[in-house]
Amino acid sequence: MPPIQSVQKKMFITDEVAAMLKKDKLIAGSKPNFYVEASIAADTDDKATYIKNRAFDDKHYKKLVMEYITIYKKADRMEIDKLLLDKLSDVLNEKQKRNKIRNLLHSMSKKEGLIRNNSKSTRHPVWVLNEDTVAGKLDIEDRE
Repeated sequence: MPPIQSVQKKMFITDEVAAMLKKDKLIAGSKPNFYVEASIAADTDDKATYIKNRAFDDKHYKKLVMEYITIYKKADRMEIDKLLLDKLSDVLNEKQKRNKIRNLLHSMSKKEGLIRNNSKSTRHPVWVLNEDTVAGKLDIEDRE
């Protein structure tokens, strides 16, 4: 079976084969979650799968969280999970998706100062916009 078919069928490929396919820009992703590039997906009529596997940049997910909190004034982790889990790349498993969300929230709160925990609990945070964000002084593009 050609190596590209192995990738399409989510079968194991060696590191050497993966390196060769990546060099030729035929696959993307990281081990063991490789997927075919857009050009191959178009040729094999598998464009929808490509889009599901390709991740958006963090800015996209952060904007979704910001919009949610702007509209509903607050969000707990369960609400943010519900908002983002199905939008994250299908290449990621459930644990990786939750980790990705945790990292996004950490970045938005600690590094960028866009949101803050309005709860006394760090175990069950309730996220709200920071005062500077509400005043319009901060924007996601300004903080990255």
